[in-house]
Amino acid sequence: MNHTQAMLEAPVSRLFWRYTLPTIASMLVTGIYVTIDGMFVGHFLGETGLAGIMLAYPVGALLYAVGALIGMGAGALVSIKLGEGKTAKARELLGNAFSLVLLSALFFTLVGSVSARHILIWLGAEGEVLESAHDYLFWYFALCIFPLISMAFSTLLRNDGKPAFVTWVLIAGGVINTLLDYLFIVVWDFGLAGASVATMLSQAVTGLLCLQHFFSGKTALRIDFEQMRLKLDNCLNISRVGLPSLLMNLYLSIVLTLHNTALLWVGTPLHVAAYGVVSYTEAFFYLIFEGIALGSQPVLSFNAGAGRMDRVRQTRNLAMAVTLLTAGLGLLFIYGRPEWALYIFAGDNPVLSPVAIEGMRLYFWGLPFEGLILVGASFFQAINKPREASILTGTKLLLIAAVIYSFAWLFGVPGVWVSLACVSSVLTLWMVYSLVRIDSQSM
Repeated sequence: MNHTQAMLEAPVSRLFWRYTLPTIASMLVTGIYVTIDGMFVGHFLGETGLAGIMLAYPVGALLYAVGALIGMGAGALVSIKLGEGKTAKARELLGNAFSLVLLSALFFTLVGSVSARHILIWLGAEGEVLESAHDYLFWYFALCIFPLISMAFSTLLRNDGKPAFVTWVLIAGGVINTLLDYLFIVVWDFGLAGASVATMLSQAVTGLLCLQHFFSGKTALRIDFEQMRLKLDNCLNISRVGLPSLLMNLYLSIVLTLHNTALLWVGTPLHVAAYGVVSYTEAFFYLIFEGIALGSQPVLSFNAGAGRMDRVRQTRNLAMAVTLLTAGLGLLFIYGRPEWALYIFAGDNPVLSPVAIEGMRLYFWGLPFEGLILVGASFFQAINKPREASILTGTKLLLIAAVIYSFAWLFGVPGVWVSLACVSSVLTLWMVYSLVRIDSQSM
């Protein structure tokens, strides 16, 4: 079968696993190499390097959020148009996505490089930490075209029927990043500037390998200058559909900051350290949920465009079921052997152990809701329902900011631990209501 036939005729379960398994693998590999990146900084640049990267990275993460906005927005629309048989419109959307990447890179290169130091000072950086963080952030913005291309076009290439190739490209990028970290940090002692350049060069490899596909004769979505001519409606639609991805990519940075500040307010630095164990453990499952969401999106979008809502529902239900199964296994592990997760990320620490284990017990009952919301938001996005996706992700950010400080004031540290799960459980009920409404409208 060719790509179009497979999307319309192949068993949904086979399509789901064909796209989802390599996407989950690529998410986990990316997470592993981000952890290795932090290990190089922690071991060879010490607390100054760690403090610098902790201040600079959330600012630089805006690039990945913008890349996700363009990639997921264009990817969903391109797949929908292909499902409708409108290949010319799909090419136009993809060409406009490339132009938006170039314009975004120009903006961040000019504005980000100049304002990096001012942003860090506003965040409270000073002395050696300021200089170290500025070195990191300056090169992040100066070479920002590479992560923007990588984030956007790895998604678009996956939508063009190449999920396994994308996985291998991302694995290659992770290996290159590790090798360059060793050279730039350990061998040549370039500090955080070296860590930043290593990351950007590895992103250049992954981005250009994905991008070259769309300038070759191997795809019906080949980009040329005519397709790159921007049209306002294309830009608005890509931004509209991609907005939930922007919010989802900013979500982790914002939630980390909210928990840290709330725990420092009503607790101690030991509680912040315990939250570090909790957040690292959660990140593992979050990457799997993200792999399920991104992997199912091409199948959902193509069949939505083709009017095959029966296959859309089958794909969504399978994604939800796998998400719940994953979360259930995670809960068995976390509540059955919490000390194992603690040992993985913090070793044998008798002072931290009781605090972290108590935090995990109060925090992780919301894991299934976290997974369902992520997959649900991606589903809404994939079938061109960005309003529902934006409500789900945007409301979550607004509610958690209000609830976490309210619960901290009312209940102290336990209130901080349970706040996210409470918010997610309420939003899951709204999501289920919206899914039932959409199903009834499409029947």
